[in-house]
Amino acid sequence: MKKILFALMVLLYSVTAFSQGITKASISGRVLDDNGEQLMGANIIAIHTPTGSKYGAISNDEGLFYLPNIRVGGPYTVSVSYIGFQDQSFEGINLGLGQS
Repeated sequence: MKKILFALMVLLYSVTAFSQGITKASISGRVLDDNGEQLMGANIIAIHTPTGSKYGAISNDEGLFYLPNIRVGGPYTVSVSYIGFQDQSFEGINLGLGQS
């Protein structure tokens, strides 16, 4: 079975804190196959382990995805699935303000 390489360029985006006290972060990345080809339509789910809060996205035609307005902290488990490929999970991801 093919394996998804989750180039989790988890550009763990964090939103810069403004004077209003923004308390959110973001996750973005690219989903690629074993040959480095982008996968359009991959399902990405991030789960905040302590609370069970779920955030989801689908990769675009370049394999890119973006999960905005995510709770700061963690840990998160990020799972990627795509028909015909083995699911992949990444655990222990923590998000912080000002982090990239």
